[in-house]
Amino acid sequence: MSSVFVIALITAIIAGYIYLNVTDEIPRISALGIATLCFVLDLILAPWPVQLIVLTLVLTVPNKLLASTSDKF
Repeated sequence: MSSVFVIALITAIIAGYIYLNVTDEIPRISALGIATLCFVLDLILAPWPVQLIVLTLVLTVPNKLLASTSDKF
């Protein structure tokens, strides 16, 4: 695993923690922006098995969510 991937992942986790625990608006928006940027960077730098798992989740989970909501109507 690339060290840049691990650093971006840790930064995203810390930014997410800050986002959830800070009440001021400016630090929250900054933490959300940093977490989003790190998440995109992690998707680019991730090893191919991780990218395959994310792709599988993206392709299967929305179909299951749509099926469960259409059953309610």
